[in-house]
Amino acid sequence: MERQGALDIVGCGLHPGQMTLETVGIIQAADRVLVVAPNPLSNQHIQSLNSNLENLGRLYNEQMTRLEIYQAMVERMVELVREGLRVCMVFYGHPGVFVLSTQLVRERLEQEGYPVRMLPGISADACLFADLGLDPSATGCQAYEASQFLLSRRNIDTGAALILWQIGLVGEMTGRAYTPGKHGLAAITRLLLQHYPAEHRICLYEAPTLPGFAPRKDWLALRDLPQAKLESWTTMLVPAATELVLAEERLGWLEAPQEAISHG
Repeated sequence: MERQGALDIVGCGLHPGQMTLETVGIIQAADRVLVVAPNPLSNQHIQSLNSNLENLGRLYNEQMTRLEIYQAMVERMVELVREGLRVCMVFYGHPGVFVLSTQLVRERLEQEGYPVRMLPGISADACLFADLGLDPSATGCQAYEASQFLLSRRNIDTGAALILWQIGLVGEMTGRAYTPGKHGLAAITRLLLQHYPAEHRICLYEAPTLPGFAPRKDWLALRDLPQAKLESWTTMLVPAATELVLAEERLGWLEAPQEAISHG
């Protein structure tokens, strides 16, 4: 009986110390390991677990758009699974967060009848909550990809924290560059100034990709964002700017006195 291939999609976190024991076991058991890791140290660590490794990070180049690169990754994963191999695809961070190729390959292989499993990994938002001391349950938390946020009509809740992913690519429309579009930072600042004071403090955050290193935590006034230096992986936090407002009329729905509700 011909062996059926399968795909395990796992996240290695942002450096080797963040990889779970479950992920380690899956990497060790795989017939072939495909990797897109954040640094050479992570690649070396994964290769020490399984020498049958192929680095798909090599696909990144200026001749291909990001979508073309993601499609090439999908084709390689599908090819190996169809050969009957148990394939482990390792992505940095969480493999389901801002990783289009894993969503595409999952849908495709499941339609063809192959088993696909995804395991979580530590991503930038988990690191941000820890490094900035932000509890998302305190005020609530909104999170958007920066360009999508800029170009979509949203009801922005200034009483909740706002996280903008990939602020370092905001307004980049070619799919090839890894910097903000020419007017991207000015445009998103213009949008945010419609809802937040110019002096409101925001944070440009980058999680460390090597153990023992400090994160980037640059606080600045919102008005100064257009002059900021960003990386493609920079995340931006806009803390809540207004107080939560209790919907007192809804207390009646719970038949609860106001004293029973803690807020503010």
